[in-house]
Amino acid sequence: MADVQIRKIEAYELPVLEAAVADFLANARGSRIKRCKRVLLKPNLLGAFAPERAVTTHPAVLEALIRYFLDRGKEVWIGDSPGGSVNADSVWKTCGLLDLAERYPVKLVNLSTAGFRELEHAGISLKVSEVFWQCGIVINVAKYKTHGMMAFTGALKNLYGLIPGLVKTEYHGRYPNNRDFAAMLLALYALTGPKVNYSFIDGITGMDGVGPSAGRVRNFGLLLGSTSIPALDYIAARMLGFSLRDVPYLLPALHLDGILPSRVSVPTSFRHFQIPDADIKAVKFSADLLKLVPRFARHGFNKVYSIQLRVSTRCRKCGICVQSCPVQAISAATATRFPSINQNKCIKCMCCHEMCPHRAIDIHKSFVARMVSS
Repeated sequence: MADVQIRKIEAYELPVLEAAVADFLANARGSRIKRCKRVLLKPNLLGAFAPERAVTTHPAVLEALIRYFLDRGKEVWIGDSPGGSVNADSVWKTCGLLDLAERYPVKLVNLSTAGFRELEHAGISLKVSEVFWQCGIVINVAKYKTHGMMAFTGALKNLYGLIPGLVKTEYHGRYPNNRDFAAMLLALYALTGPKVNYSFIDGITGMDGVGPSAGRVRNFGLLLGSTSIPALDYIAARMLGFSLRDVPYLLPALHLDGILPSRVSVPTSFRHFQIPDADIKAVKFSADLLKLVPRFARHGFNKVYSIQLRVSTRCRKCGICVQSCPVQAISAATATRFPSINQNKCIKCMCCHEMCPHRAIDIHKSFVARMVSS
């Protein structure tokens, strides 16, 4: 059995969050939380997005956790590796963490600059921030969102922030399709998951549509938590309307931990709960469809089943898309021209779409691709 806790919380009210955090963490993994001194809170800090954009973990959830652990005499670190080359100081300020650090004795840690350990699992070599290994207690605090490449992003995908900044960009180039990327995430989970004491998903506000940064902000009114990362993601994804096959890392992660989906326990009132009107069509993948196409026909099929990323006139020429592209497929803006994406070089990793703070990268699908994902 794996238990997933869920609480209906409509707004970021600190007393309500503190009560939920205390209740959830009563079920966290045993002796380390009592014995160890230093806590790492690992939020989703994708980039410099204000809390109301629902892209990053809300600071009120982090504040409730800070207060919980400070009351128990712990040393609290908050760390993440923002995407691409985004300035960490800008992220701390915009996401509300600088304010927390000014009001509480906590340490903000940039996981991109703190060194790393290189580890291997199933033939996949990964660099994981040294900070992760320096903290005896690790609390994973994800955000509830759809994801343009992986369909869904929750607690397991949030572990990707343990990899230093530009190394993440390199891995997007090394694992360009969602199946290979899922295998890499599974290796990362195998290497780091056993050290994570508890995971939360902040879904009080979340995102559907074309997430994880350009989708539709939704008031899901949910806080979820579990000691099991794959069980937590399975329930959260199911509540959004995804099946196991829609999120390519989910079933392998459950199998890795020996968890049957039918044995994941949730509160009775959420047993059949589904978020109403969740828009997930745009991010559901049809990779399995290609397996049905004969190899000799795939070249022709790819011509009619296509997805293109294009820079729109909403672009403000900040250059983040250019810096974020792992295969240098985006040319820089000029005084008279927006950045341009070379469609022949683009690997559809969605990094530019994910990192753009102005929602200026549009996804254009061919007629066949629209029909398949409808």
